[in-house]
Amino acid sequence: MPRVAEVICRNLMRTFAFALLLAVVVLVSIPLGASQPQLEIVAGKNLVSAVQEVRPTANTFNVPVKISTYGDAWEGYLAFGLWDFPYSNASVLNPNVDVGGANAHRGPHNYFVVMTTKGQLLGLRISNVTDQSFWPVKYLGNDTLMYVTGPEKSTHFWNLKTNVTSDFPNVWGHHDMVYNPVTRTFLTLRGYMLKLDGRNVLMDKIIELNIRGDIIWTWDTYANGHFNLRDICPCNDTDDVRGETVVDLTHSNTVQWDFKTNTVLLNMRDLNTFCKINKTTGQTIWCLGEHGNFTLLGKDGTRVPSLWYHSHDVQEVQPDVFLMFDNDLHNTTMPCVARYEDTKAYSRMIEVTVNEQNRTAWVSWSWEAPRQDWSPYWSGADRLPNGDRIADFGDESHYLPGSTPSHPLPNSTGAVVIEVNQKGDVVRSFTFPYGWGIYRAVTIPLKTVSDYDGSMRTTDFNINLSTINDIGGPTSIHYKINNGPVKTVSVDGQPQITTQGTNNTLEYWSEDSNGIVESSHNILTGIELKSGISSTVTIGPSTGSTAPQFVSLFSTNILITIAAVAVLAVSFTTVMRKRRHENSK
Repeated sequence: MPRVAEVICRNLMRTFAFALLLAVVVLVSIPLGASQPQLEIVAGKNLVSAVQEVRPTANTFNVPVKISTYGDAWEGYLAFGLWDFPYSNASVLNPNVDVGGANAHRGPHNYFVVMTTKGQLLGLRISNVTDQSFWPVKYLGNDTLMYVTGPEKSTHFWNLKTNVTSDFPNVWGHHDMVYNPVTRTFLTLRGYMLKLDGRNVLMDKIIELNIRGDIIWTWDTYANGHFNLRDICPCNDTDDVRGETVVDLTHSNTVQWDFKTNTVLLNMRDLNTFCKINKTTGQTIWCLGEHGNFTLLGKDGTRVPSLWYHSHDVQEVQPDVFLMFDNDLHNTTMPCVARYEDTKAYSRMIEVTVNEQNRTAWVSWSWEAPRQDWSPYWSGADRLPNGDRIADFGDESHYLPGSTPSHPLPNSTGAVVIEVNQKGDVVRSFTFPYGWGIYRAVTIPLKTVSDYDGSMRTTDFNINLSTINDIGGPTSIHYKINNGPVKTVSVDGQPQITTQGTNNTLEYWSEDSNGIVESSHNILTGIELKSGISSTVTIGPSTGSTAPQFVSLFSTNILITIAAVAVLAVSFTTVMRKRRHENSK
């Protein structure tokens, strides 16, 4: 009986060896493209049809903008609320009352526009309510935009590819909205009335809301910020609340939430001040500006009362550097004016650098627009991936001297979006007709990402590339390995590193179907490939590919399986021989 078992074992080992040889032959004979196709996931195929569902059916909407390019400008996508004020009507916006006042005339149409920097319309939503909709607009990633309908109405998520919206009817606030995807909560602003020294004063709170609209955290500009009537703007900032003119003390318009540090930035327009707040403790870390605790340094290094006047859209763009849109409204270095048309102010983009140790701050970069683009309200600024800055000078008229709302000058325009390079040269502008305003534009960059983790490899390997923010439709991914020829993922497959060494390079970028090319190419350096023996075999190109593809015949899983079977077979043979030897004694 033992002899029979040994014979069976030997036959099993022979069968296993033959099966292994056959498997190798089969693997070599099958093209890689048939068994493991190289796939490039092309998203956004249904974008056009989805967008058509929200476009007007009777008339095609054309974005009323003139685009002028003067240099090497950034390419990407813009999203913004676009407001049409019909100044031809008798009832027009009162230039001496802030938008939001009782005398403000509201345009009959409000548009939520998503377009390329070339002007192609990608998405559109329309609100026919006689009030401004689409105030704060934010890009959340994953092809999704967040917007608020009407002033202080409700919040919505809009997926640009599926055209699906998620609605949060009880989540509302004014001027700004931030969504935290981890906590699934929102941070926004709400105003409230307070009686100070016998006067009705409009103050603000930062509030955190859950998706049901419940308030779960607050920070008060009065109770926590300790701002009061002694800080009032000398140019008498007021607002209209239910028909009553009240003191507009803070007029908060920007909130930024750093999720990693759980700190919040709050910009208070009328105080020319923004504060950094520890959200965990609710304590104010510092305040910077006219009513802050920093020494503000002018161009010559001497102390100045303020570095900006009535700014919007404050954001930290790098550690200790804050970008903002300086509206230059109610500049206290000049006399207060009764009419906007009489001002000598100039709006600009500025970056403020702070030294938290010695509590000093100064303007480290700025770009000033001509008087014809001055914007007393709204507007925002942003840094672009290529290092340029872009700002929307969002006012619908700019109140040129000698003009009136119903009688603009020949050079009067509506909102103007301007991109400047790091030298301060204008490289592109978007000019809208007189009467068209933008609250704040959001930039969305087309971006390519890789799965390379920086580790050294011992066998030839692929680096997989994919696009994000590809809201402009089907996207092609291009790349160069070691500064070689340009290849495309859909034709040549994913980039494969085959050159031995410690400093392989990979340059890659994307281009969408509208001709939008990723402005700044991505470059990986120091890609390491070191091995004594290559364990790859050329299988042949996949379908539609001109580059050779490789597959490893001895992956970790296969080797483990072979080793396990071999160990079992050898062990079984050894046991049988031992028993045979013992039985022969």
